Amino acid sequence: MLAIVTGASRGLGRLCARELAAHGADLLLIARDQMALADVAGEIKAQCPERQVTTLGCDLGDAEAPLYVRQAAEQLGPVGVLVNNAAVQGPIGPAWEVPWREFEGALRFDFLVPVALCRAIIPSMKAAGQGWIVNISGGGATSPRPMFAAYAAAKTALVRFTETLAIETVGYGIRVNAVAPGAFASGITKAVYAAAENAGVDEAATARKLLDSQKTANAEKAARLIVYLTLGEGRDVTGKLISAVWDGWESLHRYPEVVMHKDNFTLRRILPESEPG
Repeated sequence: MLAIVTGASRGLGRLCARELAAHGADLLLIARDQMALADVAGEIKAQCPERQVTTLGCDLGDAEAPLYVRQAAEQLGPVGVLVNNAAVQGPIGPAWEVPWREFEGALRFDFLVPVALCRAIIPSMKAAGQGWIVNISGGGATSPRPMFAAYAAAKTALVRFTETLAIETVGYGIRVNAVAPGAFASGITKAVYAAAENAGVDEAATARKLLDSQKTANAEKAARLIVYLTLGEGRDVTGKLISAVWDGWESLHRYPEVVMHKDNFTLRRILPESEPG
């Protein structure tokens, strides 16, 4: 089975690629940095010599990128898994003060790029009668995150798109979920710390702590969750937002009636138990 992983040159994308290969997937790895991708591919081939690992160096912000990805995938075989991991932090600061071009760019890269890749790959999944898509959520998707309006809004939109797409594709054997990976040392963490004055004391302190420790435990959990949802026992779960850190996801497949209830593991408006007044 072929798995596409974006943002695969480092961080969660790199860990995810390694886990997918270890569980039997061939890979199409995508990122801007072709040299870093080659290093990741070499690591994976050394650990899993039987796996086919192909790299595609491209800027996913390019309007033609979805076409390049689809064409590359067509040369490798049917796509079984798509992991939309690539993201940018975007501008940090009051929503009305940050540069509009940066705000708009973050919305496009963090929301519209994953949507475009889904649109490019779903036809082949539909033809094959199966497929698994994982979109990576992020901080601010489930609660307000002041000073991070662009990133948070894009990730919230991506989660709602995930829920909607899951309903539209379930009849074709396609499963679509969002994964909240939790905080870990990454390029995005560096961006937060670099903008500490605008990010706020708490955000900056968290970023500094993560960078100092270089802990990647949450990313490792997220990589395992992605495998669980695509190649593992959670393959039937769809339309859900699952936290790698806070949800007991390892046993979700044992409780399908709970997991697949329409409101569980989703974004919903909470109503009061009784009408006010």
